[in-house]
Amino acid sequence: MAEEKSKNKGSGQTPVWEWIIAAIGLILVSGAVGTMVYRAATEEPTPPNLSFTVDSIEPTDSGYLVKFSVKNTGNRTAAGLTVEGTLKNGEENAETSTAAFTYAPANSVRQGGFFFAKNPNDFTLKIRALGYEKP
Repeated sequence: MAEEKSKNKGSGQTPVWEWIIAAIGLILVSGAVGTMVYRAATEEPTPPNLSFTVDSIEPTDSGYLVKFSVKNTGNRTAAGLTVEGTLKNGEENAETSTAAFTYAPANSVRQGGFFFAKNPNDFTLKIRALGYEKP
């Protein structure tokens, strides 16, 4: 039996299961590369399209934390994204806070938070993007 194993190892024949695994790997890599090439050739480049939702408002020791999500539905990444949250009392700005995101990739959702001294439930909260840079 030991002689059979040494004969097969030295014969240079690749087992069938290795060919099957190699074929599956080739199909997966080819599919991934094909998808990337197809998307690059057919998708029209659109700038970041950002929308914001408030997830929760929680009291903290020093005030209030407003947790929010930013969704980028564009197919471009927004790097160095700065977001501003403003508490408004009618037309008057009662308080402002900012948050920075290193990246908001295309077709993604990121979470962040604003810290306020005043209770956001007593005001109208406006969230907007101040700017980003092209990566």
